[in-house]
Amino acid sequence: MRGRHNDGKWTFHDRVMALALTAYEDGLCPGCGLHSSVTRGDHNVGRHEADDQVICEGCAPLEALRADKNRDAFPGQKIILRQAKDWG
Repeated sequence: MRGRHNDGKWTFHDRVMALALTAYEDGLCPGCGLHSSVTRGDHNVGRHEADDQVICEGCAPLEALRADKNRDAFPGQKIILRQAKDWG
């Protein structure tokens, strides 16, 4: 976070902000990523709808590579995303 000049120790404000961030992140749904304050309870019924017309251009190549049954894979192999050499 911020810390004070020179010594890098967390201030009271830094600690409060870190706790607030932890509390917020603990309330996030692992499925949709939204906070429970806008997804749970009768007052949120009908608030959201699903849309399958959006394509994440970052996920698309990752999912295509994972689905390729002809590629060589080994334990611990990580698939990373990087900018294509011929793009922009």
